[in-house]
Amino acid sequence: MFGTIKPYVPWLATSLLALGLILSNENPQVNTLRNNLSDLIVIGAHPVSDLLKAPKLWKENIQLRRQLAEMSIRLSKTGGSADENQRLRRMLGFKEKSAYSLIAAEVVGMNPDLGIRGILLNAGSKDSVKVDQAVITSDGVVGRIYRVGKRSCAVQLLVDPNFGVAGRLKSSREDGIVHAAGSRRLKLDGVPVTASVIESDSVITSGLDTIFPSGLLIGEVRTAKHRAGAWLWEIEVKPAVDFGRLTELFIIRKIERAE
Repeated sequence: MFGTIKPYVPWLATSLLALGLILSNENPQVNTLRNNLSDLIVIGAHPVSDLLKAPKLWKENIQLRRQLAEMSIRLSKTGGSADENQRLRRMLGFKEKSAYSLIAAEVVGMNPDLGIRGILLNAGSKDSVKVDQAVITSDGVVGRIYRVGKRSCAVQLLVDPNFGVAGRLKSSREDGIVHAAGSRRLKLDGVPVTASVIESDSVITSGLDTIFPSGLLIGEVRTAKHRAGAWLWEIEVKPAVDFGRLTELFIIRKIERAE
């Protein structure tokens, strides 16, 4: 069988290389091509995605979400089980209880752009998605929108080495910048050794980057150390989000209350 396709291997390799070089270009025409390609991926993925999700009950009913969110609120008002209340809120009630106006979206594939670690979502300009909107889950920060098509958008993940988020230690209120520090690890840079750093302390957004509103959970301090003579802490952060299991996300469209 390989002998049959062998003559086409050089042509296929050359075509893929050319496509990669074209998609790495940043001129407006190529950006339009990338957006159209992402839209096609979303359109093509929907039937297959729906087919796979239905037998496994992955496709959630919007009305059920609202009912369970209301149930969560009733539990909290009547002193019901705290664990059950939290579980319901996290599973299905996040959008309804959030302080923000959110756009719900599903992950439909990996980002096709070279040099950026990201994912594709099935929401675009028709859903009021815009560049530099924050992307989150009920667990915490995921990333930012960096490219928008009509029916799709591309997300740059927080674990992309080329991306940084203005972060803050919750206890001491010391500010810094959160960067990737490996495959699924983060680090908080810029915190002076004079600051108090507590292991397991929450790292949240400070809002200083103007993309993420303040107070969103990024992760928790895993380790903190400083070398002799250094004036900054070396802080490793465990992400709040499992980037290997992203399915349904929320895009922050508008902050509805002052931070």
